[in-house]
Amino acid sequence: MIGRRSIALVALFACATTLAGCATTRKTIIDRKGLRIQLISKRGDDIELNQPVTIAPVRLSHILARIDIRLAVKEGQQRVPAFHIDSLDSIAEGLAEALHEAGPKQRIVVYSIRTDKHFGIFDMNYLTSFIAYVYQDKLFIHLSRSNWEIPPRKEDNLPEPKIGKFPVKFRILPGKAMQLVDEQSLAIAWRDDIFKRATATRVTPSGQMVRKTILMESNEPDSEEAAEPAQPATAPTIPAGVSAQTLRELADLEEQRQRGEIGEHDYEQKRNEILAADPASGSD
Repeated sequence: MIGRRSIALVALFACATTLAGCATTRKTIIDRKGLRIQLISKRGDDIELNQPVTIAPVRLSHILARIDIRLAVKEGQQRVPAFHIDSLDSIAEGLAEALHEAGPKQRIVVYSIRTDKHFGIFDMNYLTSFIAYVYQDKLFIHLSRSNWEIPPRKEDNLPEPKIGKFPVKFRILPGKAMQLVDEQSLAIAWRDDIFKRATATRVTPSGQMVRKTILMESNEPDSEEAAEPAQPATAPTIPAGVSAQTLRELADLEEQRQRGEIGEHDYEQKRNEILAADPASGSD
């Protein structure tokens, strides 16, 4: 197992080689509509990564679907998925292919471009970009941009993600089997059984993505073997039609619960209060 100190060291060394301006070799292995993936290596990087490695695309999709970010204050500090549902499977398939091809000195740079309609008329392009690699038993994800609106002048020259640089202000919210490296990077125990299961992702009429597993996650066992029939999930089902604000409040409350800041009794009480205050509850 890789410890917290080793995680910090490998991230810091990767950052140092990035910032030092070492000679970089790039090899584009995927270049198709909406997705570009490169393998990069830097002279002087002495860390031996555990690559190539085979990780099933479906597992990678489950992993990426569980990564959330907290937006900056000026964007409302909303909690949102880091990877848009429309791009999720494409990114996972490309990342699986890259991990299988990457050598022990190569990191993977992913550029995912999603096109959406603005006012139902104009095409707007959004970039999600990150660096990934496997070191010992962890999958490292260094997220640079998430659903970032690409200015027209940047469409042909996308900004390259770099470890240790944060061009867009947001904060990653780690889930189970994930450990923060810095505010926008994760070390993920990718073999964990939790990633065998998909998250329940849906898009609301307003376009907001909601995952019920964020709200119910603490009731899921860490592994299939750890499931105990005597302790089934007891959290009440989220009523249909609750507001986006209520979903965010419930997600924030779940974060407090997972961090151990509140006990089960207080959690249930506050959860019921949030649901009772939702306008949809009053219509029953």
